Amino acid sequence: MRERERSSARPWAGLDAAVTVLAPDSPGQSFPAFLDATVTASGEPFAAARLDAIQALSAALLADPVLRRDAASTAAAFWMRRSQTARLKAEFERRVQDEPSVVRVPVGRVFHVAPSNVDTLFLYSWALSFLCGNANVVRLSQDHGPVVAAMLQGIRGLALEHPELRERDRFVTYEHDAGATAAISAWCSHRVIWGGNETVAALRPLALNPHASERVFGSKFSYSVFAAARYLAAGAEERARVASGFFNDLFWFDQMACSSPQLLFWVGSEHETEAAIDAFEQGLQGEADRRGFVPSAANAVHRRAFAFELAADADVRVGLRHPGFVGVRVRERGALGKETCGGGLIRHYRLERLEELAGFAEEGDQTVTHFGFARDELVTLAARLGARGVDRLVPVGEALAFDFVWDGYDLLDDFTRRMRVRPA
Repeated sequence: MRERERSSARPWAGLDAAVTVLAPDSPGQSFPAFLDATVTASGEPFAAARLDAIQALSAALLADPVLRRDAASTAAAFWMRRSQTARLKAEFERRVQDEPSVVRVPVGRVFHVAPSNVDTLFLYSWALSFLCGNANVVRLSQDHGPVVAAMLQGIRGLALEHPELRERDRFVTYEHDAGATAAISAWCSHRVIWGGNETVAALRPLALNPHASERVFGSKFSYSVFAAARYLAAGAEERARVASGFFNDLFWFDQMACSSPQLLFWVGSEHETEAAIDAFEQGLQGEADRRGFVPSAANAVHRRAFAFELAADADVRVGLRHPGFVGVRVRERGALGKETCGGGLIRHYRLERLEELAGFAEEGDQTVTHFGFARDELVTLAARLGARGVDRLVPVGEALAFDFVWDGYDLLDDFTRRMRVRPA
């Protein structure tokens, strides 16, 4: 009887056959044994050893020749530098001071289901949870490429010198196996799912530990808004910065990240907007040329087919003169659907006033990148947009910049637990 009770309380007991541990190396310890050992794991948020480990990983990633050539990986490594983790620690300590009757402790055991379309996102999610003192299991796609492989190699090397990581963290992969996911979900005290709506729909019904919490990040849609007159008035240097930032927002993940803009709204007169689009597209192609960017043949064909389908159904003008991307000037509101093409297709649409953008916002919208508006205008716009669903307004070039507040949720709060302490 007792043996059956122990087995039923450990639904992960048979996971060795289904789950492959990618990092860190754990000779002599099975994956179920790791889960057993961390059931009562206890860490200290922003402990010195954890800060040191993340700093060491940042240095290792920046030194890797494969990752140095990948802009998104470099950005992730910079996000983990000591200056950034010190800011996170300061934010955590500020919250502790603001609530003297609360003790913040790790949430405990976090299960991260990483997306397959954004290579580096698993690293942000794990690093923040690790800093908060948790034990972690990160499930990666079996189809991960050389960027993820290089990151995992860095983690394996780091774990040799950092027992906090070696003993309480596993990066794993397995086939789409509801049983394996359910077993790890029974282990965790918090589950975070990064993926499209289909992934969320498939995994959310899988039962959690009864005492666990969950955060899901499903499909999102993002766009940009520019002030046409302000863009036309910008000098060459400022336009070059905008082109560089927009290029990063668009092409780091082939325009398939949830925060990559799919539409570009222009606020201004028709004459201003036409001139601004011409200048903007010329600048963006110049940036693509400067970086030596050449889209794949598959992307080039796909985005043209997408653009021609739009042209068949609505009043649009398709521009094919730029080899790096396709610009589509949309004249009918009905052609501004929430379909995504990816690969560098931009739909332009003119607004008379900035507040008209609120009529387009929906619950599934995430990021609005902006250029040319004053802070007061943006605050007013945020109040209008946020009530309908938009999560963040950031300058052009920061669409993919990770923040501990994501999709409107505070991950520092998610990865810690607040214990109320009331002395007699």
